[in-house]
Amino acid sequence: MIFLRRTLRALGWGLSIVLIAAFLVGYAAPYLSPTSFWWTDLFAVGVPALSVLIGPLSLLMCGWGWYHRTRGRLLLGIGLLVLLLLRFGPRLVAWTASESEPTALRIMTFNVPRAFAQTNSGTAMARFVRDEAPGVLAFQETHLHTTRHSPVALRRVSPTIQGILDDSIGYELPLLPHSTTLQQPVLGRIPLDSMSVHPLPPDGKQNARSRYTRTTFTWRGRSAVLYNVHLHSVGEARPWTLLPEEWTSWSRWNTFLRTYREGALRRAQQARLLRRRIARESRPVLIVGDFNSTPHQWAYQHLAEGLQNAILRRVRGWGATFPAQRPLVQIDHILAGPAWQITAAHIPPPTPQSPLSDHRPVVAHLQWK
Repeated sequence: MIFLRRTLRALGWGLSIVLIAAFLVGYAAPYLSPTSFWWTDLFAVGVPALSVLIGPLSLLMCGWGWYHRTRGRLLLGIGLLVLLLLRFGPRLVAWTASESEPTALRIMTFNVPRAFAQTNSGTAMARFVRDEAPGVLAFQETHLHTTRHSPVALRRVSPTIQGILDDSIGYELPLLPHSTTLQQPVLGRIPLDSMSVHPLPPDGKQNARSRYTRTTFTWRGRSAVLYNVHLHSVGEARPWTLLPEEWTSWSRWNTFLRTYREGALRRAQQARLLRRRIARESRPVLIVGDFNSTPHQWAYQHLAEGLQNAILRRVRGWGATFPAQRPLVQIDHILAGPAWQITAAHIPPPTPQSPLSDHRPVVAHLQWK
């Protein structure tokens, strides 16, 4: 009986140590250079889930340490609670979210991969956009090509956009450069002044997927700039796509870790470039899109410095956006500079009749401060 009790106690403390170590590594990920610590991003993805376990565990350690006068466990429990409060305490602000004024500017970001654009006729997307009624609509992975001729004409337009442009809901593209291919277009029901297309490293000049768009627009007498981005993904080798018999294959895991490291380093490189470009802006800034990075990872933290996240600020409860049917991670974001006030935000659920994407969109309501 004594042996069983000691064994269970050892297993309990062993599991607690593993959970605490994984939580601390993931917690530190946004502050560690991805060049050497890219692997911490893997733990950072699980920080929200780990925090659900760490919260009760830290309270238990505080109670245990207080009752048994064990100072080490008491201090460890208090330290973990402080870390949880620092990281997730700002989410309490979302509880004060109120209904947005009708005059607010609505921004929507939505990643619609080509596979969904091909199978969707565009009617469902137009209906969805009409219901949400954003003033500015930013897509990712939506193909659009312009001709060499003047005035600029469109050709080979993705059904995602074509359905909206053909509908009578009032969305238009801004002035586009000649002879270009882009996958991050922006449409507006408010006047959009211009759009420019810029490459992201390392292959943005050849690959349209690795480009971001910079759109200028004027709202209520003030000029602003919107960056629509799609950072590098984690790659095609993903653990959750493995068959049961492949989970013990070292070659599969080796491929995943190699592609994940490459993706983390590319996202970091892209985030650094975007951060430098944004720092030079004199206009109020908005950054929207699919970051392929959660708020607990380095690329997001570097890009979001000094900016407000609409989901973290105004969305109650779980703010995950991917995958659409059962969202687990928050990788789609709307970031606003200090000139903006985020009055409301929400994540529309997927449409069951006609799936539009494997992501959920994000909608934010903004006012000038």
